[in-house]
Amino acid sequence: MHKVLIVDDEPMIREGLKTLIDWNKNGFTVVGVASNGREAVEKQTELSPDLILIDIRMPFMDGLQAIEEIRKTNSTCHFLILSGYADFNYAKKAITHNVDGYILKPIDEDELESYVERISAELRKKSETQVNSKQTAVLLRDELLQQLSAGKLEQETASSAELLSLLGPSAKCYQLLLIEIYSREHSLTMNATAKKKLVDIIEEKRFGWVFSAEPFIGVLLKDYVLQNGSREQMRGWIEECCGTRVRFTAAASEPVRELSELQAWADPVHNLLKQRFMLQGQHIHLASLYNSTATAKPAQEDELSIENLAQRLYYMLDIGSREGIDKATLEASERICEHDSSEQFVKSSWAQLLTSILNKAATANPNVSVQDDLLMITALYLAHHYNEMLEQVQQRLFALTEKINRRDSTSVLKQMTDFIERHYSENIKLETLAELFNYNSSYLGKMFKNHTGEHFNTYLDQVRIQHAIELLQEGFKVHQVSERVGYANVDYFHSKFKKYKGVSPSSFKSGSSK
Repeated sequence: MHKVLIVDDEPMIREGLKTLIDWNKNGFTVVGVASNGREAVEKQTELSPDLILIDIRMPFMDGLQAIEEIRKTNSTCHFLILSGYADFNYAKKAITHNVDGYILKPIDEDELESYVERISAELRKKSETQVNSKQTAVLLRDELLQQLSAGKLEQETASSAELLSLLGPSAKCYQLLLIEIYSREHSLTMNATAKKKLVDIIEEKRFGWVFSAEPFIGVLLKDYVLQNGSREQMRGWIEECCGTRVRFTAAASEPVRELSELQAWADPVHNLLKQRFMLQGQHIHLASLYNSTATAKPAQEDELSIENLAQRLYYMLDIGSREGIDKATLEASERICEHDSSEQFVKSSWAQLLTSILNKAATANPNVSVQDDLLMITALYLAHHYNEMLEQVQQRLFALTEKINRRDSTSVLKQMTDFIERHYSENIKLETLAELFNYNSSYLGKMFKNHTGEHFNTYLDQVRIQHAIELLQEGFKVHQVSERVGYANVDYFHSKFKKYKGVSPSSFKSGSSK
């Protein structure tokens, strides 16, 4: 609504003008009244009316003097003069002050409404022009800043007077910030909603300009350097704009003195955001000009054995070592990322690794349901960041080891013999157990000999031979038994069996004589 100020020294006329015409219908509201010219000048400064109805002859300061005083600071306000005198000199002076109309008293309602309608139309047109002009400027500024953030703005344009005028007063330093927001809900309005809220914060505080840089939200910061407290403050603002359901990762250039210098930072900032999976979420990361080309570590040529990593991690789960799980998880993480740190490869590798562990656990432990624990694989594919995914994997592995490790706490040597009993068919060695239980292999070998009365390899052979006898008596063939108890070579199995039992394996087959 446009604002009207009524100025007349007669109270009845002031009150009558408030209701003489329907001001609201014409887009006006009466915001105040004044009884003389001096008061009119004060009220104009206080209320900033769009239209002033003012009498000419008043005490202290007449209407023309008041108009002349107001025109010194305001050239856009509209005036309608009210006068009981049809004096040409008054009208002539009024014209020099750019007055919209001269109405004689007693005031004709139709004449006043005609003037008000015309002034309302002018104000409306002016307002629409200003809005259109502002919208055009915003669109043009957005387009130029989007080109700048992409490194595609022509050098002449980057330092042109046109762009500088769109950006307001020059700054001592500029900084480019790009924000990527994401959510499992994938709302189409996320960017628009967050951008609007960020505009209200950044532009209201005059810290810079917010613009669309699809798929990111861009911010051109002016004299607001992202360091220490200000970086944390900006992080808080972005988090506030995103809300609780939407996550973000942001990358920023270093501050530069000239706007055109930001062109060189376009690729480093974009490349940093391409590594979003390997970055920390809810954080503003600073790009570097010296490490801007690689988006992920290139794949290594040496073969990555997921099965070996899974086997080691499963051993740690099997003996219930949380410290060992931590260590083996980090080791697997380093090996996978050294080979290829792209999001697709990392998630795929961990999915294979966890599937192998779960299959081993389900085979050996009735407490484990593969269907239930496969949820951890689904969850890792939904992770936005690697550090969050790895933490989630570790927590789920801790829960899994509790499920498969419901044995009473025993000594290390008892744990070792139990481990051999469960894994005798695998290629286990004393060095394997020494690493699992964090012992020196020579020292552990001596401890094992004192505890069992046998060397490690002899004890392992005897466990295997005993299980081989059970399988032979169940009707399995010799070559099948050899493989099942951990001897890949059947001749080697024959020699071991005869060494410990004095007879060939076939002597123990079902139906054979003693």
